[in-house]
Amino acid sequence: ARERRPCGSKDHKIASSIRLPNTVWTDGRRRCSIMPLKDKVRQLLNRDHRDRSQSTTSEDPIRNPGFTVTKDDSIIEDEIDHDEVIHEIDKEYFLVSDFDSCSHELKKLPYELSLKVIENQRAELQKKLKSVTKKLSELVLENHTAYMGELQRVMDLQEDLENAYILCSSGRRKLTLSREKFSGAGLGILGKHRKKQILSYLLQNFHTIKTLQKTDIHLRELLENGDFCGAIQLCRECQQAASTYHYFACISELSRNLGDTQDIIEEKLDVALSKICSKFDLESYTTIQNAYSLLGKNRAAMDQLHMHYTSAIHNTAFSVVSGYVEEKGKTITKEEVQKYSYQDLCKKVPISQFIDCLIHLSKEMWYIMHSYYYVMKWHKEEEKIMPKLDSVPSIADIENDYNKKYVLKKLDTGFTRVWQDVQMKVKLLLLGTDFSAFSKFEDLLFILDLTNRLMLIGEDFCGSKSKTLQETIRTQSINYFKSHHRARLEELRMYLENEAWEVCPLEPGFNIFNLQEFRFLRTAVQDSNKSKSETDGIFERYSISETPIDCIIEDNCSSDDVLTDKPSNDEPEVDEEGNTIYNDNDEDDIPDELKQDFIDENTGETPTSENMMGNSSKVKFSPNSSVVANTTLTTIRFFGRYMHIMHALSPIAFDVLISMTQLFDYYLFTVFSFFSNETIGNNYQLSGKLAATLKRIKDNMIQSSYASESISISSDDIKVPFPRMSLDSTLFDAGTQRGLACRIIATESVIFLADKLELLRLHLETMIPSSKRPFLSQFYSQTIGIVREIRISIYQAISAKALNYDGICLAMNNVKWDIKEIMSQHSSYVDLLIQEFWRFDIYFKNLARRVSLPIEVYNILWERCIKLANKTFVDGFSNVKKCSNEGRALMQLDFQQYLLQLEKLTTLRPIPEKEFVENYIKAYYLTEFEIEKWIRSHKEYTSKHLTNLVLHGVGSHLNKKQKQKILNLIEDIDKGKKS
Repeated sequence: ARERRPCGSKDHKIASSIRLPNTVWTDGRRRCSIMPLKDKVRQLLNRDHRDRSQSTTSEDPIRNPGFTVTKDDSIIEDEIDHDEVIHEIDKEYFLVSDFDSCSHELKKLPYELSLKVIENQRAELQKKLKSVTKKLSELVLENHTAYMGELQRVMDLQEDLENAYILCSSGRRKLTLSREKFSGAGLGILGKHRKKQILSYLLQNFHTIKTLQKTDIHLRELLENGDFCGAIQLCRECQQAASTYHYFACISELSRNLGDTQDIIEEKLDVALSKICSKFDLESYTTIQNAYSLLGKNRAAMDQLHMHYTSAIHNTAFSVVSGYVEEKGKTITKEEVQKYSYQDLCKKVPISQFIDCLIHLSKEMWYIMHSYYYVMKWHKEEEKIMPKLDSVPSIADIENDYNKKYVLKKLDTGFTRVWQDVQMKVKLLLLGTDFSAFSKFEDLLFILDLTNRLMLIGEDFCGSKSKTLQETIRTQSINYFKSHHRARLEELRMYLENEAWEVCPLEPGFNIFNLQEFRFLRTAVQDSNKSKSETDGIFERYSISETPIDCIIEDNCSSDDVLTDKPSNDEPEVDEEGNTIYNDNDEDDIPDELKQDFIDENTGETPTSENMMGNSSKVKFSPNSSVVANTTLTTIRFFGRYMHIMHALSPIAFDVLISMTQLFDYYLFTVFSFFSNETIGNNYQLSGKLAATLKRIKDNMIQSSYASESISISSDDIKVPFPRMSLDSTLFDAGTQRGLACRIIATESVIFLADKLELLRLHLETMIPSSKRPFLSQFYSQTIGIVREIRISIYQAISAKALNYDGICLAMNNVKWDIKEIMSQHSSYVDLLIQEFWRFDIYFKNLARRVSLPIEVYNILWERCIKLANKTFVDGFSNVKKCSNEGRALMQLDFQQYLLQLEKLTTLRPIPEKEFVENYIKAYYLTEFEIEKWIRSHKEYTSKHLTNLVLHGVGSHLNKKQKQKILNLIEDIDKGKKS
């Protein structure tokens, strides 16, 4: 029933490989012995023949007993689970040993055979064959690439074998030819030539090895010269050559040495990088960065650089402070220094070495920050020249760009870290010293200036406000300032109580900004102008050879003349506004009258009108003259020191301002109490504002008369003992020339202080918080604004004793006023009064020749004297008991003569209050109705003046009732004044 196929066919081979009994083969190599089954097969064939003749073939799906496929085979095949089918195959099919699949399948047939059983068995085997075939094809397809590769290798191997065969054949032919044609000597020559070639090759290798061995010396020379890039390139070339000749034993050792050399290069490179922290060198840093770029370690180098800066700050600060440390007056050795921490070392710096130590530390910290700034600047410039990335950048370009950005970001964040480290080192040094131990106030000011300069550097460095340093210096300074202010108040009290009130000579154009204490304002103005004109920061203006600390040291070391305060030839003078001026004053420019000596007042000669006019013409008054005493300059210097603290230490600026106003308040109160004692009880002569200011000062600052003589300070206020004049008070009598000079100098010194404070107002406003400025405005309005009113009070006492008013009034009483004829000659008391004025004028002019007085002093003193003289006229006239009309005419003549002579003595115009006398004289001629109206409108006269006018003047033509009515009116007016 089956088709026989040759055993050598393709299907036979496949079937044999999977061992399925699809057919039975009989050949010469193998025979399938199935003789016991012959009867069964024959019986099966006969039964099949009978069944075929009787059955209909139209519906039989199996038309051919051969290999047929039903219509639904494809559908059935799709539904078959091939893995499960393969799993059902008998395990004998997978044995490695020889296996007869045909015999195995035939043995499985039952004894009674039928076509249907055979067909079922055949279908089952066919299904297994298809599953195996499908699985096999899948495996073939999966391993097709490997199969092709192996096939190619086999073909290559075949080709190599053929070439080897050809080469061996050729070699054998040539050897045969050589054996036949060449002798032994020729072969020896060829052998030696070959040996020569080998030795030449070896010699070349030995030269290379020798060069590699000498490279180590050249590498060290390059490292010593700082050529890191050349050393790295040479080392890499040597490593490449060593890898080429690695089969030499000496080269392997050399390779290890080159690896150590590369480590040495990186160590040397790291040492050079650490030196950049203290001193930036453009060429060296460029070389270092190029070397790290060759190594591919830019980011690692930047991390290492930040570690070096941290170490440099710590090590430098430790080294600087340890150089100034002393213990019990002896310098500590280096071994002992290492036992202490930096904070402990700061506490052991002696007070005499503190400022030098702070200067040294500040400079070293500046060098480190300066280096860091220029490192950042170098990388920014490198970024600018770096080309932009292409639209499709390579991996190397992307990595390079990332490294650049990483370095810049790392450096940018490092600014704050570096400044914080520097700030901490300076803070520990400041906290380690007790500022109260400084004997000189200038030392504290210098420390404040230096600390402020460091804070400005920090702000320019990283934008930090340096709150740590501000709080440190505030804590250290506030206690010192309280004790300092107490000492300055005590010092001011001592100066004022012992002041002789002699004029302190000043050059024309005196400028407080030329004083050493105010030098910081000039520097601030110049720095401000420079900062406006220069766009570069501090680090751009100063090179590595100079520091911003040097200018503070120079300002501290320079000195000024206390009295002249004239700037040096190399330094331009600045005015109060901070503008530069050029003053060419010298001795030849001073007027001759200012060089004359004092003229004795006791000459005993009566001056003529020519002399009086000559004396008057020789004195000139300046509207901007400065009159100061020694204590005045001392107080101004106190102001400068206090403002310096305000400028340097803004957190306590307002407290310092209050202390500064206390200095002025005490000066004002002392001058008033010393030279207004004649008028201090007459409050009507003081304005309300001046009286309130003096009362405030007395209540807030002055101790009671029974309190101790020392200054007491509570938590809220300060009390100073009441000022007491130590010198003989008779020396300051207002009736003497010395007393006149002392009072004028004292008064004008207060005005001078007030004027200078007015000039400093803008500076003071900028130094205090805006919320505290109302206090400053109140001080200027309620104190500085009313200081000039003190002139009236003090000069009132001078005017009251400048002339002999009582003598004049007594002389007027001796004049006979009830004359019967009109006189053509004025009375003698007028000449006496003019002589008193002349004597006062001589006093004043002599003082004006020695002291450049302001014109206001001249005008006020003359005005007060003239007013008192006019009052004396009215007092004298009111004492007259009997007066005729001709006597009234004599009064007018005397007063006109007085005015005429007075105009020759003084330049004051118009003569003040002359109407006061003229109206009083004219009132003698008024009627009853007119006198009553006149009295109501002229309340400047006293009740004595008005009563005498009624009783002995107009009363001559009034009856008793009219007189009483007017007297009652006068009494009512007087009561109204007192109430």
